[in-house]
Amino acid sequence: MSALKVYLFKDSFRPIIELMGENGLSWSMKEQRSGVTMASSGVVEVVLNASMWVSMASVVIAFIRAKHGRKVIITMKDKRVIHAEGLTSKELECILQKADSITALDAGKSNR
Repeated sequence: MSALKVYLFKDSFRPIIELMGENGLSWSMKEQRSGVTMASSGVVEVVLNASMWVSMASVVIAFIRAKHGRKVIITMKDKRVIHAEGLTSKELECILQKADSITALDAGKSNR
């Protein structure tokens, strides 16, 4: 089964997981081995299927719009890097279909 990796940094973990649930996406946590350096706080693998691209585009847009300072960076299979801010849902759908991974960053201060 193929999966799209989503790297989650800072306070992005909970919002992304909640948005994926709201959009009906199937996902799992990637195993993190002891002693392996990880730059992100977590890695989620979203199960790929023909109908998930619209939902994943909705997750990305909702995540960015919900709070100032959030960013989503898409790394393509050919290693090009695309910043998702300002893209339409249709543009994101096309880009995500060719993506190798997604990085979600919430650099804003936590409300806790």
